[in-house]
Amino acid sequence: MAKKPTPQAIVEGFILRARRIMEHSLIRDQAALMEKLHTGEVNVAVTVNAKTGEETYRLRAEYPDEEILESLASRVRPLILSSEPIYYDKVLDALAEVVGAETLSEQIDLDWWREFWREIIDANRDAQAYLVTTPNGSITDRKLMYAWLYGDVVHAASPRSPIVRELSIDDRFQAAAHGVARICDRVIYTAMMLKTLIEDGLLEVSSDVLTDDVVVTTTTLDEEVRALTAPVDAPFPKDLSDLDPTVWQTLHQSIEHNRQAEFEEITGNGSTDTPTP
Repeated sequence: MAKKPTPQAIVEGFILRARRIMEHSLIRDQAALMEKLHTGEVNVAVTVNAKTGEETYRLRAEYPDEEILESLASRVRPLILSSEPIYYDKVLDALAEVVGAETLSEQIDLDWWREFWREIIDANRDAQAYLVTTPNGSITDRKLMYAWLYGDVVHAASPRSPIVRELSIDDRFQAAAHGVARICDRVIYTAMMLKTLIEDGLLEVSSDVLTDDVVVTTTTLDEEVRALTAPVDAPFPKDLSDLDPTVWQTLHQSIEHNRQAEFEEITGNGSTDTPTP
């Protein structure tokens, strides 16, 4: 059974996760798009035929690539999954233990922060921005977000709701894009709140939590290593500083040894000197 994390570890785990979320390309490089998704901004183009008076309307909005949103959703998911140690409510509970409930209450209203979060993630509340109506009924953008996250992305489950089944993956994805953007907004504000507590000396965290790399920044590998070879049945050494030279060789030594063996097999002698005619 996994050891239960301490309140300190939970708070620090959230900070690390929040930093990873804020380093995502959608947050870091596409702030304008994320703001539009967060506010639910869309455009309606109106065209009127001057001769017939016919009116046409087109709804237009911009969304990120689905793969990119999937990666952001995966970074957010531990905060909305109650079984995770950094589930948001658990983080606030841990924060009260680490700082002290009385001291913390003088700085922030925990109930306000809980509602601030639930307002975004609660699937059973009224629509955040819109409802979608089908012959089978209506569904909120909230529920469509979870249908995409847990039906299309995580579990690949077929929609049980007849309403969801009538809608396309595009409908589910678009609702999710708005929902994930709003969750990220809450994460950023919570990270700012924790940063203030740290700066005010009320919350102490390991310096590594604030400085360690949280994302991969290079796609190549180039570093000095020690390359050794041995027979496939050789036991793995416990101490690399005292290797048996009859078993372990450097890669260069191994290549030279094999080259010598091949030459001997061809020439029938052990000399690598070129034979004199």
